Amino acid sequence: MTILEALKYSVNYPLSDGNAESRLIARGFSDTEEDFTEEIANSRAYRLAYADMLRYVLTMVNLNQGGSVTQASVKALEGTANAIYEEYGEPLIGEEGNSPKVVIMETW
Repeated sequence: MTILEALKYSVNYPLSDGNAESRLIARGFSDTEEDFTEEIANSRAYRLAYADMLRYVLTMVNLNQGGSVTQASVKALEGTANAIYEEYGEPLIGEEGNSPKVVIMETW
């Protein structure tokens, strides 16, 4: 399995290769087709790319999609990403200027 494939599998949300690859490259991976290893899985760069992907997914979720995404799952995604960001001293989701735009709409 490649680093790119591992990131897409771990996020478990329909994402394009380009979307995932751009986050890996932004975090310092020059070869996203490299074999995924335990060392890479535990690296700062990969964990932050994973948090970046969760942040991206938060911008894409729609709570009107047949109840498949709940407010609780949105909070869980945010919490997971923020735990990683906090571990590496990165700005947290919800801090000024670092919030994804998630709109929660109720249907009648």
